[in-house]
Amino acid sequence: MKTSLVIIIAVVIIVVVAALALVGLGTPATQTPTHPSPTTSPSPTQTTTQTQQPQTTEQPPSAPLYNAELANKGLSFFKEVGCVACHSIKSLGVSGGNVGPDLSKALLDSQSQWLGRYYKENGLQNPASDPAKAAELLAKFLTQPPQYATTMTAQIAAYKSLYGDQWEKEYVPALVELMKMAASK
Repeated sequence: MKTSLVIIIAVVIIVVVAALALVGLGTPATQTPTHPSPTTSPSPTQTTTQTQQPQTTEQPPSAPLYNAELANKGLSFFKEVGCVACHSIKSLGVSGGNVGPDLSKALLDSQSQWLGRYYKENGLQNPASDPAKAAELLAKFLTQPPQYATTMTAQIAAYKSLYGDQWEKEYVPALVELMKMAASK
């Protein structure tokens, strides 16, 4: 009974947060052009721009290494937790909602609205140049999201409430491995 109540509360929180995110969709669109201008250009252009930067010409980015068993566990968690309600991972053939971005290259993307900003604030201008550092920051983002990522902040609070210590010890490492696997495809 108690577990059912916690699950119901978590689902209600996620639905409310998703509704708030949908209401606020107009706000980020006005911020996007004023922040990083590459966000308005397609991903292939961004990649080309990144490869022209000195950081990537010195050491070309490589696909991140990942633990396949842990990544597959992450895929199960991704579906169990309900991430697919908002996100897809097209590089792995995982279809999902379109409220949030496709996470195929989230680990290495410096242009995404919240995660890209978070990487830069933590000293990582080009996550593709240091996938290990990007993975560390992603794990931190999934345990202690910044205040400006309001949807993630509410969702992480719900996950911590629902899963307790397992969120940080089991779920987050597996989800980070999943993002490594997605970025390598």
